Amino acid sequence: MSWQKQVKQIAVAVAVLSGIFMALTVGIGEAVQVVVDPNDANNPLDPETLATFGGSVDFTDRIAVLGVFTTILGTAGLGLIRRSSSNPPFVNTLITFMPIIVGLVAFTAFSTEVFDIIQGDRVWADYSDATNSYMLFLAGSMVAGIVTLLERN
Repeated sequence: MSWQKQVKQIAVAVAVLSGIFMALTVGIGEAVQVVVDPNDANNPLDPETLATFGGSVDFTDRIAVLGVFTTILGTAGLGLIRRSSSNPPFVNTLITFMPIIVGLVAFTAFSTEVFDIIQGDRVWADYSDATNSYMLFLAGSMVAGIVTLLERN
């Protein structure tokens, strides 16, 4: 096995584990609401959930949390969703490119936090478990996305 494949597998494993931890810590319902409608006045997000996302949920958070679900439910995680000829084409595209998409979101919107993790400069005690697991998911996804791009011909 090549070193690139090993790095990718480790990064995806980190993303799956931290994504599961983040979803369970925030709560599955709250995480779904982040993706679907974080501004629902009839069902506002819990203040702790908002704190996980820096006080408010924006578009990049919504895409990243969709990536959490795709990663957990996809072939790298529980294997409940996978590429199939019976899927609509956009589902197969999403499954194929989600590591790259989330990696791009992590690189562009969360680069300071992600590079603090990669360089070993993150002070984990300064943040909640939910925030730490969210950032670790993003870091793992970014590394997996970069390696995926480097593997493609």
